[in-house]
Amino acid sequence: MNNLRPFQIALLGFFGFLMLAFLVFIALFRGGPSEKEQLYGDSVVIWGILDQRTFTRVLSDLRIDIPEFGVVTYIEKDPRTLDGDLINAIADGQSPDLVLLPHTALAKHRTKLIPLSFDTISPRTFQDTYLEGASIFMLSDGVYGIPFAVDPLVMYWNRDLFASNNLVFPPATWEETIQSTVPILTKKNSNLELIQSGIAFGEYGNVTHAKDILAMLMMQSGSPMVTEADGAYTVALEQSTVTNISPLQSSLSFYTQFSLPTSIDYSWNRSQQLDKLKFLGGGLALYFGKGSELNELRAQNPNLNFDIAVVPQSQGAPASTRRTYGDFYAFVVPKASANPGGAFAVAQQLSQPDTAAKILSAIGLAPARRDLIALGTLDPYTSVLYTSAVVSRGWLDPSPTQTEIVFKDMIEGITSGRARLSEAAADAVTSIKLLFK
Repeated sequence: MNNLRPFQIALLGFFGFLMLAFLVFIALFRGGPSEKEQLYGDSVVIWGILDQRTFTRVLSDLRIDIPEFGVVTYIEKDPRTLDGDLINAIADGQSPDLVLLPHTALAKHRTKLIPLSFDTISPRTFQDTYLEGASIFMLSDGVYGIPFAVDPLVMYWNRDLFASNNLVFPPATWEETIQSTVPILTKKNSNLELIQSGIAFGEYGNVTHAKDILAMLMMQSGSPMVTEADGAYTVALEQSTVTNISPLQSSLSFYTQFSLPTSIDYSWNRSQQLDKLKFLGGGLALYFGKGSELNELRAQNPNLNFDIAVVPQSQGAPASTRRTYGDFYAFVVPKASANPGGAFAVAQQLSQPDTAAKILSAIGLAPARRDLIALGTLDPYTSVLYTSAVVSRGWLDPSPTQTEIVFKDMIEGITSGRARLSEAAADAVTSIKLLFK
């Protein structure tokens, strides 16, 4: 260095200055994280019980237009273990950031979730955006989830059984169901044993959706099921907005008559195989199942000629009681989430009409958004799901596994003769009230 001439020293200083300026330029213009990167954060882990492949495919498509969505991961959970998995994950400090939660788990996990204040989303905005049944996520202290999907209870009917008995249409009312459909489509042998059933009502263990069917019947009788105010829950299974008759007792009476051998509507008993399997085998005319079961039924018996319809309603019933049961799904954020801001941002993006429509069409669920329902569909099966979704309702279940036991004991107590109908109903209401304490 001591041998360098002044010109060389100046030249080296100039290049040194250029290098420093270049480094400063890179530092300044590289900038910090983009707004979207800041919006979603470093990682958003989603849990849900819906199909893993579908969600993964949609997330991959989203990353093309929104590279920042690369931080989002979806993990499919078993619906039978979701509750326990969530509780354990929170306790271990490994909570997911976002959960696609069914409404049936809302009451149980409410204290673990972050509600959106009504300043963030007003009741008016919520009601204008989502179907009425989705309001189950809007409790007295805020909105506990961003509604996403509905899986309504629908009526599957065997076209061949109907046609072979000169029946053209599935029943639209319960009166039609009991007066013509069931008597015509129920067949007995010489020993009065059931060899073909019109409807699979009356028992619990071999009726796949017995609890949901009873809830549907109670809602059609005007029951609000369970109400919430200021964090307190009121069990209203025996109260009606349209009649003085107990919805629970009238629904139990209607439901169990189909398993009484002395009834003219006798069409089912506990010796029958599971209703879903009997329908697949062609021995059951009407099967009440979820809309999401459509593709499964097709796959399990491609030769079964069946269709779907909206569940029957009571003849002459007011529009306010036009109901079916539905499972509502919403994106909820646990309080234990490491990235709640990013989780809400991801939920909003996934709930946008284009994205939601893509996911739901692949899964076979109806959208919870009014605008997507209003667009309609040309698919004859999906159109029934949409129609059913509009009149779908759920209820605030304190513990799905425990209320399954309550409903089972109630029905089997009646059908076995162990308990009178009124006593079984009263015991069930008491048991459900205790589950909320």
